[in-house]
Amino acid sequence: MRTAQLPTVRQRASATTHAAVASAPRHLRRALAPLLLATGLAAAPAAQASCGSAFCLVNTDFAVQGAWLDHGWRADLRYELVQQNRLQRGSRTIAPADLDDPSEVEQRTRTQRVIASLDYGFNANWGLSLQLPFLDRVHEHLADGEPVDWHFRQMGDARVTGRWQSDLLGDTAGAGSVGLVAGFKLPTGRTDVRNADQTPAERALQPGTGTTDLVLGGYWRGLLPASDLSWFAQVQTESALAAHDGFRPGNKLGLDLGLRFEGATVAPMLQLNWQLRARDSGAEAEPDNSGGRTLALSPGLSAPVAAGTQVYAFAQIPVHSRVNGVQLSPRWALSTGISQRF
Repeated sequence: MRTAQLPTVRQRASATTHAAVASAPRHLRRALAPLLLATGLAAAPAAQASCGSAFCLVNTDFAVQGAWLDHGWRADLRYELVQQNRLQRGSRTIAPADLDDPSEVEQRTRTQRVIASLDYGFNANWGLSLQLPFLDRVHEHLADGEPVDWHFRQMGDARVTGRWQSDLLGDTAGAGSVGLVAGFKLPTGRTDVRNADQTPAERALQPGTGTTDLVLGGYWRGLLPASDLSWFAQVQTESALAAHDGFRPGNKLGLDLGLRFEGATVAPMLQLNWQLRARDSGAEAEPDNSGGRTLALSPGLSAPVAAGTQVYAFAQIPVHSRVNGVQLSPRWALSTGISQRF
């Protein structure tokens, strides 16, 4: 499986190819708005074939929330779980018997990620964020009827982004606020992880892509008139600047829409997340079985637990996905975390 896409890519394996196969505005309640959305710029380090990439669709970045506009520090610790066990061709679920070569069967990829984020607001307009992911990944498939697996715990690719935001019309007309995000995903994760048999995991499974990626995004958030609902819309892109060791992950384009109810201590949230990813390329890529598009619905809750401290949780359910070739995709994903402002 090369770097899969949102739903994750199919990891081909065979006895003779194990080396490759393995290979809210200020007037919102700041205490209640710690994580409506984020630029979604924290994509899973190892391609979308990994569970992490699938869950990157949910926005949990404080920059877009309206509760984080002032000078100061903020920390966030998030846990993500994605179980990719649905064998998919196009938009259909298939059985191993439907494969062109049933001797090579992808079974599952389970990815758990812990993402530590640190954000500093220089003032109400400018800020800087750093994200460091840690992955626990398991991948299993059959090669010529024999089980092959990988299990590793590694740091993934770090991300550094800067942001600018400003109220529209001084927010006097309820126009809300807009923001721009720009930065880089850095090649800090390994690309040479092997299993117990010393077979290298495929590049899509590796904790890092080996590439430096340019991240660009923009968002608009506001408060619906005569209601306790805040909203946001965001678009973001990520593209590798160059290939690394014969592998270049496909470019990504994402669009996120979200609502949050501000009239309760335990605040319900709802997001609609769409992502399009191009095919991976390079000698170490699997372009025929990478790339695709996904639309997911992500309900969530957040609540304050202490002064400046908030907890949150999201479930993500794909409502439509289409992959190129055959890939493993998730039926659901889970994210939960805690944020603290200083």
